[in-house]
Order: sequence, then structure tokens, then C-alpha cells
Amino acid sequence: MTTMQHAEERLEHAPAAWRRPGAVFVMYAYRLVVASLVATPFAVMFGAATGGYPRRDAVLFDEGGLLFIEAIRRSNAAMPPVTMGALALLVVASFASIVPLAALIGALSAKGRLTARDFGAFALRPVGTFALLFGAFAVVQAILGAIVMAIGGAISRRPSFDAPGADRVKLAFAIAAVVLVLVIGVVHDLARVTAVRDELGFRASLRRAWQTVKKSHVKVFGAWAARATLGAVMLFAGLSIGSRVGVDTGAKVAAGFLVYQASVIGALFLRASWLASAIRHVDAARPVVNAVTEPEEPAVVEFAAPAVAEPAAEVVTEPEPAEHAEENRSNGAHPSAELDVAATEKSDPADNRSAEA
Repeated sequence: MTTMQHAEERLEHAPAAWRRPGAVFVMYAYRLVVASLVATPFAVMFGAATGGYPRRDAVLFDEGGLLFIEAIRRSNAAMPPVTMGALALLVVASFASIVPLAALIGALSAKGRLTARDFGAFALRPVGTFALLFGAFAVVQAILGAIVMAIGGAISRRPSFDAPGADRVKLAFAIAAVVLVLVIGVVHDLARVTAVRDELGFRASLRRAWQTVKKSHVKVFGAWAARATLGAVMLFAGLSIGSRVGVDTGAKVAAGFLVYQASVIGALFLRASWLASAIRHVDAARPVVNAVTEPEEPAVVEFAAPAVAEPAAEVVTEPEPAEHAEENRSNGAHPSAELDVAATEKSDPADNRSAEA
């Protein structure tokens, strides 16, 4: 069995998110840790601002948000460094998220039971390609999004638009910029899937992703849009239900937290479902290579037959008539004498002349 055949047997041709819950929960655990690290400085800052209230930071969630605004005013000095630190942490965490994401794609692509070693190999093997893709797509998204927003700002400043009209133009172009960034993100996901699925490099994964988009762009974007919309609805529902539970007691706070985390897990399963769908679309767009070779016919070696010498032709002399034979005997001539005479006539004339002399 060749290496290619062995790798083909390990590939899962019908990937599904429900088959890899462990990989999804690894992604969830990573995001939970990152969210905790980002939120902790803000929690400490607002806790210090509301420490003098009997209900402490629960007053931040009162109706009207007056105490929340007051807490922001009191934390005005600490807000810039905390915000900058949180943004820097988010950038680093976004870059580091390529490791669990690669592990998730690899787990969805593989068939059978996976070990920790397999999971680690899936996570670390495409790190270089993922890093290049992350940087390239981030730059493209930032540039194109800024261009669309700048165009919207330039149009909104025309004298023909009043203030509400200018705001609507800005909003429309902002939505267009977000949609453009999301579309580029879909192509980014396809490139990452090809980098893990087929172990391709930076350029090859980009070409394969573009081939997939050209071949089935409606199905690709439809599959992504359906899952992204359902995930957004799920997150909004979890946030709404969790906020209605209340924060009066510790049990209510825990219940609201669990509701929201359940919505996050559901959204992550939808994200994994989209990646599984991307794997199927990439497989469908893969160039078909005809690997079936016709069996070769056995070579036929022809041996030359040995040359057979033909037997020497026999000289057949017809018997002389009886009357001639009787005459020759009477003259004393032998039958072979005639042959000697014929041979003498055919010889060189000079020899004949010497014989006559």
C-alpha cells in the first residue's frame, strides 16, 4: 500500500461536527480562557469603582445605566491602559487561535479514533501556512474595508445629503464593508481547510480556495450564511435570556452565565459544521487525477528460427537409349567421356589450343 493510498484511507469523506465534540470543546476552552483574560482587568477596574456600594458591581446592571456611566467616569484614568492591553491581548489571541483551529479542521478531516499525538500533529503541522494566510487576509480585509468606509464618508459629505441622509449612507457603506470582510473571511476559511486537508502551502491553498469558490460559489456562501445567521441568532438569544435572569443573587448570575455559555457552545458547533461543509466543497472541487493505468501486455520475444541448409541438388542423368549405349560400347567409349568432352569445350580456349598442340 502506498503512502498516498494510506493517507486517502485516513480521510473522512463525510465530515460532521457532531463526530468531533472533543475538538469543538478544545476550541471552546481556548476562547473561554482568552475571554477571561480580557475581561479580568475590566472587572477589577469596575469593581474598584463600585466597591463602596452595598450591592457592589451588581449596580452596573440597573435600569438606565446611570451607575455604569458613573463607574466609567471614575475609571477614566485607568481606562486607556486597560483598553490598550485588552486590544493587544486580543490580537495575540487571534493569531494564536490558528493552533486550535488547525486541530479542529484536522480532526474533522480524519477518520477513526484520534490520539493526542494525532491532535497535536494536526495543530502544529500547518502553523506556518496558517500564519501567512492570517497576515495576508488580515491586511486585505483592513485595506478593502477602509476603502469602502472612505467611499461612504466621501459620499455622505455631499451637500445633497442632510444629516439623517448622511448617516444612512454611512450605515449602508459600513454594512457593505462588514459584508465584504465576511466574504473574504469565507475564502480564508477555504484556504485554511485546503492547507490542512491536502497539506498544501500558501500559494497552492489560495489557488485551491479560489477554484472552490469559482466552481460552487452559491453553495459555499449559502452554507456559510445559513450557519452564520443561525449562530448569530443563538448568541443573541443566549445574551437576551441570560440578561433577563437577573443578577440579584449568585444563583441567578451563575444561571445567566450558563445560558450564555450554552449559546456560545452552540455557535461553535455551527462554526465546526461550516468547516465540515467547507471540507466537502473543497473535495468536490479537487482536480480529478486518473490514476487507473491499463495493464501492460507481456512482451513477446521472437526468436529467429535456425537456418536449415537445403540438401544439395542431385544430378539426375537420364539413361541413354539402348541403341546409343550399344553404339558407345562398340566404339569403346565410356558414358563419362561425354561429360569430359563437354567440360573441355567450356574451358579456356588457350588450354584447348595447348591440348591440340
